[in-house]
Amino acid sequence: MEATSRRQRDWYKAGVTKHAPAAMGEQPLDQAAGRQVADGRSSVVRENNAPDSSIPRLAFKLRTEGFAWLKSRLASELASPSTRVGQTMHLFARRGLGAVAAVPRALRRSMAADYTHAHDVLFAFYDLEVAPVTFDFLWFLAAADLERRRLGLKSVHVVIVPGGHDGVRREREDYELVIDATARQARIQNILIQACRVLPSCGGLTLATSRAEAAFLRSVVARHILPVDYEPALPGFPGPHSCLQAAHQGQSGIACLRAPAEELRAIDAWAKSHAGSRRLVAITLRRYSYMPARNSNLLAWVTFARALDASRYCSVFIPDTNDTIEGLPKDLRDFVVFPEAAWNVPLRMALYERAFINLGVNNGPMGLAWLNERVCYATLKIETAAVPQSSLGFIRSFGFEPGKSLPFATPLQEWVWEDDTEEAITRAFERLTGRIEAG
Repeated sequence: MEATSRRQRDWYKAGVTKHAPAAMGEQPLDQAAGRQVADGRSSVVRENNAPDSSIPRLAFKLRTEGFAWLKSRLASELASPSTRVGQTMHLFARRGLGAVAAVPRALRRSMAADYTHAHDVLFAFYDLEVAPVTFDFLWFLAAADLERRRLGLKSVHVVIVPGGHDGVRREREDYELVIDATARQARIQNILIQACRVLPSCGGLTLATSRAEAAFLRSVVARHILPVDYEPALPGFPGPHSCLQAAHQGQSGIACLRAPAEELRAIDAWAKSHAGSRRLVAITLRRYSYMPARNSNLLAWVTFARALDASRYCSVFIPDTNDTIEGLPKDLRDFVVFPEAAWNVPLRMALYERAFINLGVNNGPMGLAWLNERVCYATLKIETAAVPQSSLGFIRSFGFEPGKSLPFATPLQEWVWEDDTEEAITRAFERLTGRIEAG
């Protein structure tokens, strides 16, 4: 028993343990509502014929997908409740588990070695049994820092808890066909672990090798945890709700993510050789076979970039990760392209911080800009009505307000509820440029 405790104590001190191999691509929002079909071009698109209201929608889904869908939906509601009733029951169940486990945990702590460093640390558990391996993780990091400051603690220790499906959560069949468990395992390294470097208060990271290891950290080591009622036996995924709620309550410092110093230095050197004294205009592209309706309008972005005054501005395209493997679009051959940022989260953040303006459509990596108050950005195409994961109703379900920017956005940060046409891109750029130059 002492040997086990010593090994677990060493893991806590060392931080990261085993990692997955490398591979990454942009992922959509979770908990899809539609059905995917092939579009004839080796791509996958979504049908969005389901009614919006509850009873007609239930009837529609039973008619089109049968009782297998109902069984799957009930299992999903048990693991990650999306209805008000389900969420309330899940909350009471977690609190009940916590109450039952309180005395045994106190006894275990009294008999275990004293982890003195843990007294000033918030242990933030990101549980892949229910949480996605996507840039949604950035909201979790921001929420962790909010809680750390509320409690007056020194640092955050992130614990990534393996899920039960090859270390990740089980997804819908259509999603698994495009981004399987092996690909999602790789994103643990290339998104989640890398992203921890853009949280300045992150003082440690554990990639737990088992749920038992995570349970030990929660029960014996941690004195302060996030989620505040986290139970490994019944985990939950809060998404962006806590950050949005804090913003509506007037709390500051929500956009707390920052680029590390070394990556800023690297971008400064790169910009000096590629842009000189010109202002960087960073354009983030989404070009992915999964939900192609959400992709960037490449022609519009290229036309916009070509119209910029080349003596004043240097447009820099950050390609979709898949394009860095399969080949960059020919339309970009006359422009500066920075593929390194597609594979390096802290480097991408550094480019966003140093850019005069950042532009792109609604996609995962743009979350880095949203949660960094130093970044100037405009994100277009927030809503894509044909795609359930970015439909107005789905966006509203996460707590975002249709037609508005984020509640903690600065005057130099915008959500633009228009498609990414050349005209809309130009208007957004000119709006932000005017505000910057007005001081």
